[in-house]
Amino acid sequence: MPGLDKEQCFRLVGPVDITPILAVVNRLAYIGVGGSSPEKYKCDVVLAAHFPSELRALISSLRLGGELARAVVRRLAPRQSIPPHIDAWMPAETDWRRFQVPLVSHPDIVMRWPEDDIEVHLAPGFLYEVRFDRTHEVIHGADCERVHLQVDQIAATI
Repeated sequence: MPGLDKEQCFRLVGPVDITPILAVVNRLAYIGVGGSSPEKYKCDVVLAAHFPSELRALISSLRLGGELARAVVRRLAPRQSIPPHIDAWMPAETDWRRFQVPLVSHPDIVMRWPEDDIEVHLAPGFLYEVRFDRTHEVIHGADCERVHLQVDQIAATI
């Protein structure tokens, strides 16, 4: 399947209609998690078990193929960055791929892979595949929240 080439850290997959989600994003049942290590950075999340029907419909509409392994909405407070880390907890023996759908963002918020000298603003309303097995971070330089839907998919076919 297409996926990321060895040298790629991200790829733009295509546009996504996030309009139905924007109507409910501020009513989601966020909980605070993390903070104990770089891989467990502090943020607010909504776990898939608490997704409203609009989020479940959005994930289905992505037509990623394969099997949904995990989905979470992550919210960062204004100017709250994510430190450099590798998601080493992801099982290497399984064909996991990570997809992001930015829901709320700003051009001053970028995802970086510092060792690869790559950074990108993940714009709302688009589906991206991102690399989690290389050092990556989020630099949040804006006075707004950053809210992303993160979908980890096993054996995705897109």
